[in-house]
Amino acid sequence: MVWIKIFFLFLLFYSSIAHSAKLNEEEEMYFNFVDLNNDGVISYEEIKQSLNLLFQIIDLNQDNKISQNELNELKGIIESLR
Repeated sequence: MVWIKIFFLFLLFYSSIAHSAKLNEEEEMYFNFVDLNNDGVISYEEIKQSLNLLFQIIDLNQDNKISQNELNELKGIIESLR
């Protein structure tokens, strides 16, 4: 589960312009995905809830484990969001 948190946070904060004061379109999309109550800030609870939601989305067979096939599905989801 730790790698999912790291991966998700990487996606949230990754940018080709690392020192930009403004979020780019992709970063804003990830921010809005995590900001569940749309208050303009992300709480630790929102991160936990978003990770749980993401895990449920990826874990297609609901076995509480993520397989390589399910990760391939995640890659497809991420590509479709771009």
